[in-house]
Amino acid sequence: MATIIFDFDGTLHDSMHIYRAALNRGYQWLVDQGHAKPRVLTEADMEANIGLTPKEAWARMAPEIPWEISQQAAARVGAIMDELIDDGTARLFPGIPEMLQQVKDAGHTLVFLSNCRNAYKDAVRRAFGFDAWFSAYYTSEQFGGIPKEEIFETIRKDVPGPYVMVGDRDKDLAVAFVHGLPSIGCLYGYGSREELAGATYLAGRPSEIPSLIETALVVS
Repeated sequence: MATIIFDFDGTLHDSMHIYRAALNRGYQWLVDQGHAKPRVLTEADMEANIGLTPKEAWARMAPEIPWEISQQAAARVGAIMDELIDDGTARLFPGIPEMLQQVKDAGHTLVFLSNCRNAYKDAVRRAFGFDAWFSAYYTSEQFGGIPKEEIFETIRKDVPGPYVMVGDRDKDLAVAFVHGLPSIGCLYGYGSREELAGATYLAGRPSEIPSLIETALVVS
């Protein structure tokens, strides 16, 4: 039996379904306050933020705006997303609950690892009934924004291995690369095939993940 570490946004969560509206409203607040010029945020521009910490996302998207200011917009984006999760607007990718149940039924321990806020984690934990599958939760905010590969040091102390990392961005693969773990890159998420080229295996849809986990464990 193994510990399977799942990223959330872009791996389990169809994030753009709520992030699109929240980010546009947050950026408009900056415009209204005179901190930014009007701008049309493209889908590619927004998708590139998925999987980053809020500070990283705003530094990438609007580097000219000091974090002390963009942090206020980030807080508004986060609050809107939490509301959309609580009111039932947010959604997982199709087949995610069934996939998680299959992995759980195989006897594995499931762990949540995300570059997100604690309140966001709590909202999705309630909304999607994640406690039915996940045994532990780890967020970027909980650890002061350190990279996921450093957060893994705590996971390793808390939960026994072997481990498999499942995610859709290079930040997820970094956990596997640094610690010598097998990884599954989720092509249905927001990372490109090129970004996920270093994954041990690639999943085109969630239903492929359980069998890839078993293959990874046999091979490793």
